[in-house]
Formats: sequence, structure tokens, C-alpha cells
Amino acid sequence: MIEKQAKKTGRPAKVPGEKGTKEKIFDAAVDLFAERGYDGVSIRDIAKAVEIKESSVYKHYSSKEAILEAIFEYMKGMLYNQSVPADYDAFADAIPVDTILTNGFTQMTSFMADPHMLKIMRIITIEMYHNDRIREFFREQMFERPVDEMETLFRTLADKGKIKNYDPRALATAYFAFSVYM
Repeated sequence: MIEKQAKKTGRPAKVPGEKGTKEKIFDAAVDLFAERGYDGVSIRDIAKAVEIKESSVYKHYSSKEAILEAIFEYMKGMLYNQSVPADYDAFADAIPVDTILTNGFTQMTSFMADPHMLKIMRIITIEMYHNDRIREFFREQMFERPVDEMETLFRTLADKGKIKNYDPRALATAYFAFSVYM
């Protein structure tokens, strides 16, 4: 007697190198939000783009807001991929000032070379005028936090005599404004 093999149902096994469903949802959301705006996209639209059921999206993200939060976390990871020095004194002693200044520009350049980041910046640019949460994220992560961190670093550099003693907040604001402009 020949045994029948049970028929497999459902999605085939993941192909090596293929993105997982959660990543596909993230990518589709970024694409759709950049194209139509955050408010112009529904979970149903995202599911359709990924070719999954709407309920499958909820297995990975509890809501559209949770997807937006994942986008914010991705952006913060790109912005702050080099952790803030725990010891500014040691950091200021270890790295020449010109290297510190150049690294900031290099980091901003790599940030903007990431294809997701261009789309995310488009989302933020479009949405910050009518979405309070996006506007607040933009203000905090793109202006306040980097300027605060650079202010601390410039103050440390001035205290060590590595740069002229000038208002560190003004220096940080000017330095960061140039990076944003670029």
C-alpha cells in the first residue's frame, strides 16, 4: 500500500535572500506614503501592494501608526548610526577637529544616499504641515537632538582649547544648518 504525502498548503518556503513579509510591508508603506501621503494610504492599500491579506499586515504591525513608528525608528537609526559619545572629553581628545567636522558631512551624505531615506524625507516634507506627530518627530530628530549633541561637543572642544571659545549653541546651529542645506 502506497502512502499518500500530505499536500502542503500556504506560502512556499522563503527563498534565500528574499525579504520577509514585515520588510515587504515596510517597503510598500514607505513607497505608498511617499507617493500618496500618509493620510492617503490605508492598511488595505499596503496589503494590496505586498499581495497579502489585510489581516496579515496586522500580524506584523498593530496599526498604520505602528508602521509610521517603524519608519521613524529606521530614520533615527540612519541619522544616529554612530552612537553619541558617552565621554565627550575622550572623544574630543581622540579625534582631530577637522575629522569631526568632515564626518558630520560624510554621514549626512550617506544618509541621503539611502533610497528609503529620500522617500522618508519626502513623506516628512509633505506631511509635517498637517500631521502633528510627523512635525514633532522632524523638529526633535532633525533639529533639536543633533544641535544639542553638537553643542555639547563644541563646548567640550572649546574647553579643551581645540577651537576658539565661541557660543557653542550658535556654532552647533550653523554647523548643522549647513548639513541640512546640503
